[in-house]
Parts: sequence; C-alpha cells; structure tokens
Amino acid sequence: MMSATGVGADGVVVSIPAQSGYLSLCRVNASAIGAMLGFGVDALDDLRLAVTEAVTWSLESAEPGTRMELTVSGVDGTLHFAVVAQASEAASADIDDLASAILGAMVDEFSTELEGGRSRLAFTKSSSSE
Repeated sequence: MMSATGVGADGVVVSIPAQSGYLSLCRVNASAIGAMLGFGVDALDDLRLAVTEAVTWSLESAEPGTRMELTVSGVDGTLHFAVVAQASEAASADIDDLASAILGAMVDEFSTELEGGRSRLAFTKSSSSE
C-alpha cells in the first residue's frame, strides 16, 4: 500500500514498500515537481537518472519488508529530494564509485548518511543548472 501526504504547495512525501517495483513511482513524483519548477527536457532526464541511483542505493541498504519515505519539494527553482529507509545491519553509508559519479554529474549536490538504523540519501538540483 502506498500513502501520500502533501508538503506545502510545492512538494510531496510518499511512503512506499522498499521494493524495486516502486522505482518508477519515485521517478514520476520527482519529474512532476521538476516540471513544475521549469526544468527542461534534459534536466528532467538527468533528474530521473539521479532518482534511479538514489532509490537503488536506498533499496540496497534497506531492511527487507520495510518501507521507504520519499520527499520531493521545490523552492525558487531548486528541487530537494530525499529518500529514507530502515537500514539493514549490513548497510553502509558509502556509495559505489559509479553511482557517485552519476549523481555528481546529474545534481548540484548530494549526501548519504547512515544513523540510528536509518539510511538517507538527499540531493538538490536547480532548474538553472541545465
């Protein structure tokens, strides 16, 4: 079951099962906010790729059978994205080199953290960074 709660007029929080089948839902939500912020076609493609990498990292660190929380919001032409999951005992805050390179090329900045049994990957992307 999916649930969604509004975050102001410019964002959403979506709680989804930590399963790869929900990846497209994450991309659609982020793309919709990006389009509202005026992102062009190329920037939206970059955004979808960044979301894929972020959610994939979260899925790899997530405890099976749990949920992930996706937060997407936009302020003054900048999209803020975060995905949080309950981390497995084997989870690491490290991100592999390829995913790091992709995120570094697609977004303005990103960060990962593992704290209190939860993993979090967040990034920002500006509509002016096309």
